[in-house]
Amino acid sequence: MSEYFRKYIKKEHYANHYTNLKFKTSFRNCILEAFKRRLWKETDGDDWDIMWAEKEWIHEVMDHTHLQPNQKINHFRNHYELTRKDLMIKNLKRYKKNLEREGKQEDANNYNFYPLTFHLPSEYPIFFEEFKRQSQNGDTKTAWIMKPIGKSQGKGIFIFNKIQQISQWKNTLRYNQDNPQAEAYIVQKYLADPLLIGGKKFDMRIYLLCTSYQPLTLYLYRTGFARFTHHRYDNEDITNTYVHLTNVAIQKTSDNYDEKLGGKWNLQTLKLYLMAKYGQEKVAETFYNIQMLMIRSLQAVQKIIINDKHCFELYGFDILLDAQLKPWLLEVNASPSMTSNTPIDFELKCGLLDDVFTIIDLEKVLTGNEEQIGGFDLICKGAPIKLPINSTFTTYLGAFNNRQQQLKKIAKSTAIRLAQTYQETQTKAIEIGSKGQKEKEEKDKQMRSSSKGPQAMQNGVNGSNKPNNLSKQNTIMKRNTTNLPALGAVQNKSNIKRQPLQNAGQQQQQLQQSQSNSSKKNNPNEDSMLSANQKLQKLTQESKINQFQPYKQQSQYNDVMGMGSRNLQKNEE
Repeated sequence: MSEYFRKYIKKEHYANHYTNLKFKTSFRNCILEAFKRRLWKETDGDDWDIMWAEKEWIHEVMDHTHLQPNQKINHFRNHYELTRKDLMIKNLKRYKKNLEREGKQEDANNYNFYPLTFHLPSEYPIFFEEFKRQSQNGDTKTAWIMKPIGKSQGKGIFIFNKIQQISQWKNTLRYNQDNPQAEAYIVQKYLADPLLIGGKKFDMRIYLLCTSYQPLTLYLYRTGFARFTHHRYDNEDITNTYVHLTNVAIQKTSDNYDEKLGGKWNLQTLKLYLMAKYGQEKVAETFYNIQMLMIRSLQAVQKIIINDKHCFELYGFDILLDAQLKPWLLEVNASPSMTSNTPIDFELKCGLLDDVFTIIDLEKVLTGNEEQIGGFDLICKGAPIKLPINSTFTTYLGAFNNRQQQLKKIAKSTAIRLAQTYQETQTKAIEIGSKGQKEKEEKDKQMRSSSKGPQAMQNGVNGSNKPNNLSKQNTIMKRNTTNLPALGAVQNKSNIKRQPLQNAGQQQQQLQQSQSNSSKKNNPNEDSMLSANQKLQKLTQESKINQFQPYKQQSQYNDVMGMGSRNLQKNEE
């Protein structure tokens, strides 16, 4: 993660902490430096999260490799549909014709930003006819530029204005197509009136990041640079590559090369210079046309490129301005050079790559709806994004790059949002845990009650033993006693409790009965002298006053009737 995000976002708030991320690359320039600045770990195995690969790896290995859901790579599978010179022109022409067939003539007219181009040798007859037509019109000094379709850094490029100058090349390629040294070329009409600054020719390198083709999602970097030649422009001297080609790989071999400045201008410096010379409105229109040129180029190949969620692409557009400030697309680079030749260039490219990695968002901290991330501005998401009407800008290309301030701002807002999300997640987890605990307790309670059910049915109604005990007592009484008046004693007792005594005579009678009972207890010999019938009669009378005790009455009844002694005697026999 960028240093600004690491400063404000706490470790526990990351969905995927940056210390867990691994990268893989074979480059040893600004790309490696940008990776290390983010504190990611380098790996040589297949356990990488992001890989900055060479184009050859994509062509040879990627189609045979299964990528994990978390892995990202810096090229689309058929990126060459836009980055190979011949295919780029072919797709732009095809898309323009399709718009014309659909009756969208106005949109088709906007595809006029590339020079007249032919593919050789397949279109050599057509090119030859065009060359003769322009010669017959008196334009004998028209220059054409030849470019190999699969090379970069200005290799193999040359300029000619006579058909005889390519005869030897034509014969070699046309009649020896099996020769491995032979290579296809494109030929373009050379722009003979380029915009000059200080008498020198220049072009612009502008960076565009594509994260998806479905929908088409593009981010334009505010800062680019202008590359100048180190020799004054001369249209007559077409053989001097130092005059006509702005590639740094060529210019740094010149005797006039300035190692301190590197022959580059910051894009903002260039824009301010042009505003001072040509006016703000005209320059703003020019830079807006550059932005739309880049969007239209990717729209032309949108249905052809194989969209893959694992892939992203950082394009380097080479654009030339003519004397009327009209932008022309020269080529699109799939692997723009990330080797710096000055300290300013080094910081520019490291900051550019850092913002690319922030947009890719391997840490999963962004929402995906940000309109600006670092130095990148979102210019297309399904359709081109237009700035508000009251905005002073038509495009932020070439404007002041406030990436540091913007990264701090977005890092703070992201930290607050992640902290709130983390707190809500924790609260929700606690609520879910307590709810689950309650459900578990209720479930255990239900299980306990259900386990008591059969036992309760066995013991009595609703698991209570008390009614069963009473029923057992009543059953014993009914089976063993024949003293019906004893049952009536219960009713008499309840009446005594419920109704107050009517007079003192009743109280005196009860007192005398209690005294007689106590005297009987003190004189047990008196009871032993009575007969069995007399004892039974006394027991019946006492039961009217005493508390209802069926077991005690049963034992007394047995004693009176002599049943206990008979049973004992029977057992002894």
